[in-house]
Amino acid sequence: MNVSLVEEKISKRTKAIVPVHFTGYMTNMPELIKIAEKNNLPIIEDACQSILGSINNINAGNWGITGAFSLHPLKNINVWSDGGIIVTNDKKIDTELRLLRNHGLINRDSVEILGYNSRLDTIQAIVGNWILPKAKSISEERILNANFLDSKLSKIKAIKIPPRPKNYRLVYHLYIVFAEQRDELLNYCIDQGIEAKIHYPIPMYLQKGVSFLNHKKGDYPVTDKHCNEIITFPCDQHLDKEQLEYICKTVKNFYESEI
Repeated sequence: MNVSLVEEKISKRTKAIVPVHFTGYMTNMPELIKIAEKNNLPIIEDACQSILGSINNINAGNWGITGAFSLHPLKNINVWSDGGIIVTNDKKIDTELRLLRNHGLINRDSVEILGYNSRLDTIQAIVGNWILPKAKSISEERILNANFLDSKLSKIKAIKIPPRPKNYRLVYHLYIVFAEQRDELLNYCIDQGIEAKIHYPIPMYLQKGVSFLNHKKGDYPVTDKHCNEIITFPCDQHLDKEQLEYICKTVKNFYESEI
């Protein structure tokens, strides 16, 4: 989210501000808080990709009235099927959420409100309880791996590393850089056995599911530019030094062979 563009979009219909802490890189929350308070709007954080990410030592999910985290199998902290966590310091919201997740039941026989069946099943809860204490070490490993990639890839002229603000703790759900000849590099890396990807090749505003909004290509030029230039490399906690070196060597070899 480009926070400098938020206030001009606020109208009488605006009910809340929902920043998405995308890829493990948090929205500029100190500035967003100022805008929210000025306009008397709650902030609901989508922190699904940023568990233990922080700005000024305040973790994602602690800035808004609520924060949401995903336990999808591909997230930094995951269960074996799917699930999620909502955090809040608001007692009223806490009470309502607990009702909503369990059919609105206040006891076995009494339905207080109409709710849903959103309970985490027992097996997933066991997995979640096992992996949550490992969250800190998992984040630290991913950060170390991303820092290693930064140090090597930043020496390649055709690769541009995104900004790494010193007061931010980036947790690298995805490790994304900008690359010249991106598509050719992507195919080369895949051919060399590296699971490089593009997150995401079709921008949200051009997805068929939101065609009713009548967006056309070019409405979001920054998004379009990113879609054409970004590439994702593995940096998860399971990689060893040799594998990280191989990624960097492969990228270097690609550009040297193109000269």
